[in-house]
Amino acid sequence: MVVVVSAMSGVTDRLAYATELAANRDSSGYRKVIGALRTQHLDVIETLLPSKPTHDALLKRIDSWLFDALTVCDAVANRRDATPRDRDAAMVAGERMMADMVTALVQQEGRNSALVDAATLIITDDHYQNANPIIERIEERVEANLKPLLAANMVAITAGFMGATRTGAMTTLGRGGSDYTATLLAAALDADEVWMWTHVDGIMSADPGLVPGARVIDILSYDEIRELTYFGVRLLHPRAVEPLIARSIPMRVRSPHSAESSGTRIQAEPSTVGLKAVSAIDGLLLSTKQGGIDLPEFLAQVNHTVGQTATGPVIVMGSGSGSTVVFVVPTSEGPQAAANAAARLAASLPSPRWNVQAVKVIAAMGESASITAASGVTPLAYAHGPGNRSLFVVAPEDMHTAVRQLHRLT
Repeated sequence: MVVVVSAMSGVTDRLAYATELAANRDSSGYRKVIGALRTQHLDVIETLLPSKPTHDALLKRIDSWLFDALTVCDAVANRRDATPRDRDAAMVAGERMMADMVTALVQQEGRNSALVDAATLIITDDHYQNANPIIERIEERVEANLKPLLAANMVAITAGFMGATRTGAMTTLGRGGSDYTATLLAAALDADEVWMWTHVDGIMSADPGLVPGARVIDILSYDEIRELTYFGVRLLHPRAVEPLIARSIPMRVRSPHSAESSGTRIQAEPSTVGLKAVSAIDGLLLSTKQGGIDLPEFLAQVNHTVGQTATGPVIVMGSGSGSTVVFVVPTSEGPQAAANAAARLAASLPSPRWNVQAVKVIAAMGESASITAASGVTPLAYAHGPGNRSLFVVAPEDMHTAVRQLHRLT
């Protein structure tokens, strides 16, 4: 068994915040953040690991990782600039601390286990904050550093989310990257199955915060889960299933609070169930009453204005009387990203030729679905695509009503 460990809730965000405080030369601010993280982890150590030798050795490790983060912040404060490389170097401390703590807990339980530094396993390019794994290098490192431990019947424990370049610089795989680490290692090991333990019983048919009657989906295909993560389901890293596909390794999403539940199984083949899930994500709708736009040139202009804030397009409709283009705004961009991008595009595109607005893009996965007039919601745009996927673009204020109506069909 290989165990991939994530940071404690909120820790990664606070480490990122510390680097921002450092960029603003707020030395007391970032030192206070790092001090609070030390206190938080110390409280857990004192509660769960009462043995003084273990406690002292573990605290020394925690202090080492936090000192590394503090050193990064000091350098950022001197330059007044936090680069993506700086952020990665600071943010990996969360996973590293938690991997040390989990290893100590497993050993306290008498298990034969070993901690493996993720920087010796997950080799990536230097696209900091969202690094791309170098698969052949990972396979080499797994062969050399991981397989001997498993052959000796040891539980191998490593940190998720993080990796390193060939030259040893720390990188991260993007938010939610711990499950991506797990699937990369699973593929390199040709594992039987990947289990992801999370706070819900599995992949839900809708966001329970929007739809109280949302339920666990028993089976999803690789293609279906990739679509759902792209269109707003935050439970998995968008690329998490990619390493599993070639070897048809299944993944199971489960909750430790409901161990009797089998959760959601993600596999190569979809089930025969009808409409399975409804998700929603921020988006941008750009429309004009003039037809015949030069789409490549237009997309280049949008990319120049908003960069990675908008991905897509997911819907393109054109005729002699007008054109509509819809983009998705990834959840990692933050809650204000769509509104900010809409404002930038409205300022850069010729007016009144173009109308730009922030919208919600709703994806219904499964058999074709529709929003009826009885709901009082009129889609601004819609499309039915491959893989039994339907997309509906609605005004933000109509999103709750539309999602709930579609969910009644599941």
